[in-house]
Parts: sequence; C-alpha cells; structure tokens
Amino acid sequence: MTINITIPTQPDPVPVTSVFGWIIIHQHSGHAFDWNLTWDEYKAGFGSIDGDFWFGLEKVHLLTSSQPYRLRVEMQQKVTKLWFSAEYWSFKIGDELNDKYRLNVSGYSGDVGDALQYEGAWNNRTIGMKMHNGMMFSTYDQDNDNSPVNCAEGRGGGWWFNKCKLCCLTCCWKKHLWKLLPGEKKRIANSRMMIKPVA
Repeated sequence: MTINITIPTQPDPVPVTSVFGWIIIHQHSGHAFDWNLTWDEYKAGFGSIDGDFWFGLEKVHLLTSSQPYRLRVEMQQKVTKLWFSAEYWSFKIGDELNDKYRLNVSGYSGDVGDALQYEGAWNNRTIGMKMHNGMMFSTYDQDNDNSPVNCAEGRGGGWWFNKCKLCCLTCCWKKHLWKLLPGEKKRIANSRMMIKPVA
C-alpha cells in the first residue's frame, strides 16, 4: 500500500510503501539494478518504490531522530528460495556531518543470525568486533570503513561496512549476502529493510 508520510524539517509529504505499518526503506529485487552509486545518491535516495529502491540516508536519519523506530530485515535465500527475517527493537541513523549516517541497532530477534551486531568467530577466525553496528556508511566515493580496501567499491554497493563483512543488502549479486543464513548457501536473491515507529 502506498501512503504519504511527513519527514521532519521537509515541507512536502513523501510517498512510501507500507506493509502492515512497516515503511519500506530498501528493496533489492533480483540482480538487474546497479547499486554501486555515489554518496549523494545514497543520501538522497533512488529507484522506484515498486522495484529496486533506497529511501535515502538523510530521510531515514530525520525519521529515526524524531522518535524511536524498529527495523525489520527480510531476505530470500538464493538457492532454497526460503524467506528469513531479523528484527531490531531499536534502529537509528546518525547525521551526515558528525556521524556519516552511523548505524545504531539493538534488541535482535529472528530466524536468521544477527549479522548486524555479530561478534565472535567466523570461519574459525576470531572477529572480536561488531561487524556493522556502530559503523559509518560507505560508498565507492566516500570510504568510511575499517578495511585497508574500499569495501563499497569492491562489493558494488553502499553499506555500513566494517571490514567488508558479514552482510550487505545493497551489494552486487555475488556479494548480496547475509552470512549468518542457515545452511551453507549465504547469497540472497531478494531483500528488503523496513522501519516502524515503536508503539
């Protein structure tokens, strides 16, 4: 269902897709779309609410700074075609100037591993750090990750990278991953992110 919402400090209502009260802020449908876009494009938003879509970092920041929001992530495993989800009871994006749209989530539940806050061992190597939570956003033209290489450039999409792991829902099809999916196949066919005000 398409509805109009008001973004704090912005004069005109913005059309969004709403599913049971959840506002879709990201949708990755198939693999035809090129997600390797600039910082300014990720800031403003791009795509179509009926297809591949990114709502815009600035709008998400303004919304999540105005009141508490939750985050729901849904993803379809490429090989099995099964859908999985992860929910975070607190979700907020920092501002551009001081925080480079830093990701802050907490309160996980779901039927897939918590890839945004995961810390521990992966492939028998101790990670010892939160992979995505607390990270600034990165694009190919603005590298804010903790890796010696530009993760966004190498993976083909903007994201809250740390050292290029453990997930990326905007990356090119070979890197469109949530590595804590059940089983051995970690690639995702389709994904979406949704937010909802905390009741």
